[in-house]
Amino acid sequence: MHRVFARRASWDLTPNELARRVAERRAGGRPLVDLADANPTHASLRGPREALRAALEAAARDPESARYEPDPRGDPAAREAVAAWHREDGARVGAEQIVLTAGTSEGYAHVFRLLGDPGDVVHLPAPGYGLFEHLAALEGLEASRYPLRPPPAGEARWRVDVEALAAELGPRSRAVLLVHPHNPTGSFVDPADLAALRALAAERRVALVSDEVFADSARGPGAPAGALAGAEDGPLCVVLSGVSKLLALPQCKLAWLAVGGRSALRDEALARLEFIADAYLSVSPLLARALPRLLAARRGIARELLARVGENRARLADALRSAPGAALLPAEAGWSALVRCDAHAAGASDEEALVLALLERGVLVQPGFVFDLEPLHAGGAHLVVSLLAEPDVFARGAELVADALAGRPG
Repeated sequence: MHRVFARRASWDLTPNELARRVAERRAGGRPLVDLADANPTHASLRGPREALRAALEAAARDPESARYEPDPRGDPAAREAVAAWHREDGARVGAEQIVLTAGTSEGYAHVFRLLGDPGDVVHLPAPGYGLFEHLAALEGLEASRYPLRPPPAGEARWRVDVEALAAELGPRSRAVLLVHPHNPTGSFVDPADLAALRALAAERRVALVSDEVFADSARGPGAPAGALAGAEDGPLCVVLSGVSKLLALPQCKLAWLAVGGRSALRDEALARLEFIADAYLSVSPLLARALPRLLAARRGIARELLARVGENRARLADALRSAPGAALLPAEAGWSALVRCDAHAAGASDEEALVLALLERGVLVQPGFVFDLEPLHAGGAHLVVSLLAEPDVFARGAELVADALAGRPG
C-alpha cells in the first residue's frame, strides 16, 4: 500500500499514562504543583524580562533595524558578542567562527546535516535528554548511547566511559555529543575525559559536539572550561548555546554554533554551515541586533537564576530530611534536582507508579526513565525536579514529594 508519511515521521503519538492523567487533572480543575516545569518564563524572574524589554527598545530605536541585510552566519555585532563570551571562558575564537541559529534545535539540525548522511550514527550520552535522538532521526541519522558512570556517594561528577564509547565507534560514526554541564545530572564533563574524547575523536575522525546551554549555571567556583578552550589543535568541535538557558529567554528562539578545531577543517565546516544557514535565513535580524545588549545583562540574570535554584534546592533538601530513604544527589550546575529514592517505601511498585502516585497527591515531577536513568535496585527510582518555581509554590511541592517518599498518608 502506498505510504503517505515518511518512515521517520511514523511516531507513536499516543499520550503515555502520565501525560493522560495530567491532562485529565487539569481539565477537571484539580490543583497541581508542577515541579516538572522547566520553562523560565513561568518562574516570575525579573531580570530576563527587564533585559529583553531594554534590548528590544534599543533595537527598535536604531535606524539600522529598519534595514534588511541578510548574513547567513548572522549579524556581525551579535557574533562578536558571542565570541567575546566564549573568549571569557578561555577559547580562542573570533566572530567568523560563530553561526547564529533560531534556537539550539535548529543548530543541531544544521550540524547533523553537515556531518551525516542517512544511516550514519551520532553517539549520545546515557543518561541524557531524549530530544537529541529525535533531532538526529529527523535528519535520517541513527543514535547510539554511550554510558556515563555515576559518581561515588557524595560526589557530583559523572564520568564518561571512554572505553565503552571507543568500542561503539564504527565506520558510520560521525559525531560524539557531550552535554557540558549535563541535564539533568548537573555534572560537567571532567577535563581528563574531555582530553581523552579529543584524542579519540581525532583518531577516529569524528566531530565533537558540545551542548553548553547551561554553562552559566555553575553553582560554585572552579567549573571546567568549555570544549572550545584548547580546541584549536584538535578535531572538529562544535559548541551549541543560546539565550533560552543562558538568559532564561526561550521565547527569543536565538542560539548559536561556535566552531573550533584545526583551522583547515574548521573553516571548511564553517563554509558548509554558512551554505546550510543561507538556505533558511531563519534568525530574526531584530533579535540578533538585540543580542549584544542581552548578553551584557547575563551576569545579573545568572545571579537571579542561581539564587532561585539555590533557594529551592535548599528547601528540597530540608523537606527530604523527613524521608529517610530519599537522597538529593549532588550537582554542579543546571536547573534540576535529581532525587534517588525507593518506590516501595512510598507504596508504589516502580518508578512510573511512584510518579503517578505523586500526581494523585497534587505534585508533578519527571520520572528518571525519561532521561534513561537506571534504578539501582528493584523498586529503586529517580525523580527529576525542576528548581525554577516560585519559592512558596516550590515549598508546597517539595513537602508533597517528601510526604509520599516517607510513606505518610496523602
